[in-house]
Amino acid sequence: MSGHRQEHFALCAGYVLGALDEPERRVLEQHLAEGCPDCEAESRRLAEGAVLLATSAPQVAAPAALKSKVFNRIRAEGVVRSPELARPAARKIIELPQRRRSSPLVWAFAAAAALLAVTSVLMWSAGERLRGDLTAARAELDTQRRQLADKQQELAEAQRWSALVEGAGTRLVDLQITPAGNTVLKARALYDPQAHRAMIVFTNFTPPSGSDYELWALRDGKPASLGVIHADASGRAIVKLPDTGDPTNLGAFAVSLEKAGGSSTPTAPQGPVVMVGQLAGS
Repeated sequence: MSGHRQEHFALCAGYVLGALDEPERRVLEQHLAEGCPDCEAESRRLAEGAVLLATSAPQVAAPAALKSKVFNRIRAEGVVRSPELARPAARKIIELPQRRRSSPLVWAFAAAAALLAVTSVLMWSAGERLRGDLTAARAELDTQRRQLADKQQELAEAQRWSALVEGAGTRLVDLQITPAGNTVLKARALYDPQAHRAMIVFTNFTPPSGSDYELWALRDGKPASLGVIHADASGRAIVKLPDTGDPTNLGAFAVSLEKAGGSSTPTAPQGPVVMVGQLAGS
């Protein structure tokens, strides 16, 4: 079955008026033959409307003189005759005034009403298309607004972290390799104790197969996990810490080499500590 489309309503109106060309008529008849309840109902509605409009014109009343003429003929034909004179009389035809055809104005009104119905369907179809276009345009505008809001948020976030780099109170701390660490590892922390923020840049942090590097904070000498370090294909990673907590008890950042997924406990490394960066005097 061919799918119903709004254009089929316009074809229904033209079909009722007999205004379709041959290709359009075949398209609609094929569509109706396949069974479309919407188009069948629309065709019936338009056809009934056209008939009602055409038959709504007042009937033409017979001339007043006709009634008198008919009754005079009846009385004349009804005179009693003697039996011997009674013969079958030749039938006479009473000529009645020819009934006038419906006024052209009535048919013009019916045609105009049908045309109005067609025009209404066409305008309705155009309105539906415009409403669809408007809905799509609004959805696209909403998407662009969301994207702009996301970009503005990203820009504000970048500016906030850029301020950390340029801040007068920001400290630069290089994490040092431990005897258990690989000498290619490099890590540098930017730490602002007043803003309680830090950003740590890692280089050459591609872990061995089946392993992950994990970042730790040492608070009052006790480790607390800050999460697994996810480096890109080149081994580079940037970890942003928006809240490092009370600077008076944060003594250092450290990195351990753990099994894939990190330590099973967030309060103690299970693998060797490979880097440490002291924050003395923070």
